[in-house]
Amino acid sequence: MSEFDEQAGRRAWLALLKEDYRRLGADTRYDDDAASHYSWDNRVPNHQQVKVGDIIALWDEHELLGMSVIEAIERGVGTKDISRCRTCGKTNLERRTTLSPEYRCYNCKETFDAPVIETVPVETFRSNHSQGWISLPGTLRADELRALCVKPKSQNSFRELRWSDFLTAMRLSSDFGNLLAPLEVTAMQLNGGHTIRPVRVRVGQTGFRAELLRRFGAVCAFSGPLPAPALDACHLYSYATVGHHDPHGGLLLRRDLHTLFDRGLIAVDRDCHIDVSFELRPFPIYSELHGRDFAIEPDNKQKKWLRLHWDEFRPRAS
Repeated sequence: MSEFDEQAGRRAWLALLKEDYRRLGADTRYDDDAASHYSWDNRVPNHQQVKVGDIIALWDEHELLGMSVIEAIERGVGTKDISRCRTCGKTNLERRTTLSPEYRCYNCKETFDAPVIETVPVETFRSNHSQGWISLPGTLRADELRALCVKPKSQNSFRELRWSDFLTAMRLSSDFGNLLAPLEVTAMQLNGGHTIRPVRVRVGQTGFRAELLRRFGAVCAFSGPLPAPALDACHLYSYATVGHHDPHGGLLLRRDLHTLFDRGLIAVDRDCHIDVSFELRPFPIYSELHGRDFAIEPDNKQKKWLRLHWDEFRPRAS
């Protein structure tokens, strides 16, 4: 069992992306961005339990959107407008878009045109989780996610996940490599590990990609020339370890090849030949790449990072 499997004392949370504001009322808004940050306050259950290094999985009440590891939590103070029922004073309200009166109380079932608004001071929290973010729509449905929670019937914004069961479900959801590779390396590094794998990062990504285009032109390192918009900047190193964008530690890859490379389904052997995993070889678009030379000439630094990637995902062939 790996350190990531054991979680090293971390907890995993299912967090509801608040795109639907019917129950918030009082024009309350959050600035959540699933791929980078998530906001909450001290009126949210479990608000003090969520820590740096924990896993955060975002969903929209329909399906899993993606997951990451929390790198930092910004704390602040502010105010929050609380909507209360005019009859019972409870806050569990629904804002209806097609019915009148507009509001309905889940507690006493009363309906009314406008709630009572109370402004209260709050402590605010905002996660930073962009480094290890993995987009995962279509992997787990809402009913599957609820069943994987410690308390399946919970209605909280933060719901603790049964980590080992969730991890098993995620790995069973894909026949093609390790979906969680970028997440694993970020989690391990936050815990002091030094495993090196390619990961996708966003801070400074535009300049990094521009430098790769300047050096190599609009050429996928595996498949050859392509329109520039079809190319991703792929890091061959762990950004969390290096700490800056090194143009000698990157390649331009077609977007699907970037994803497959991140998962180790495509690698580069010590002779700089492309190695396509057995799972992909039934697909001609990928099998035709197997054994081919690079479309560019990698420099010594790139060869070093490619060897580390090979050793990570093809240890038996090393």
